[in-house]
Amino acid sequence: MLSDTARKLLMTLRHCSVHHGYIPTLEVLETKSGRTLEKIRAGLQELVEDNYILWEFGKPSESAVVVEGWERIEDRSASVAWGLDGGHIDYWTDY
Repeated sequence: MLSDTARKLLMTLRHCSVHHGYIPTLEVLETKSGRTLEKIRAGLQELVEDNYILWEFGKPSESAVVVEGWERIEDRSASVAWGLDGGHIDYWTDY
């Protein structure tokens, strides 16, 4: 399961690359995420280790490539993923 910082960075990287056609700089990531540069670098490294992005530490963040733009469902805890597969839908349809 991704940390909050890594999850936010992944969403920001994917959104900027798909909707705006660029990968943001570290300064833009700092502004958009509200995290410090140290936490952003740690979050990017976490995304690299979990194979969500391709990026070499020390290179500009603009050189990153998003491999997988969404957090994997199997990585989520059961309390978060309980309705994602269509299960427990009766809560919304029976009441």
